[in-house]
Amino acid sequence: MKNYDLVIRDTEEGAQFRKADLVGCLDSHTVIAFEKSIDTLLEDGTSNVLLNLENLSYISSAGISALMSLTYRLRQRNGELVLLKPTEKVFRVFKTLGFTSIFKIVTSDEEVDASFTPH
Repeated sequence: MKNYDLVIRDTEEGAQFRKADLVGCLDSHTVIAFEKSIDTLLEDGTSNVLLNLENLSYISSAGISALMSLTYRLRQRNGELVLLKPTEKVFRVFKTLGFTSIFKIVTSDEEVDASFTPH
């Protein structure tokens, strides 16, 4: 099995979003584990998620589909998914496939709070 983990961070007092770190590969072999982890993350009613991608080494179309599904679920709750610090390789996949216009992608911690402002 390929390297994969979703590390869910503790929620800080007054935080407007939940944080998680996506590590390893997100592809057809790991997407089911990712979706189960996301169900755990969202079970408290969370509507905003910050997903740190700086340790994501690979994403396939199955992984992108899972992120699209998460985006849809959060928007149903009037929330948002923000992707933080994707690796160059992962960002190139998003850009090549046209997903940079669909996902909110930020490259620094300073951009995070502004990305969760109401649309």
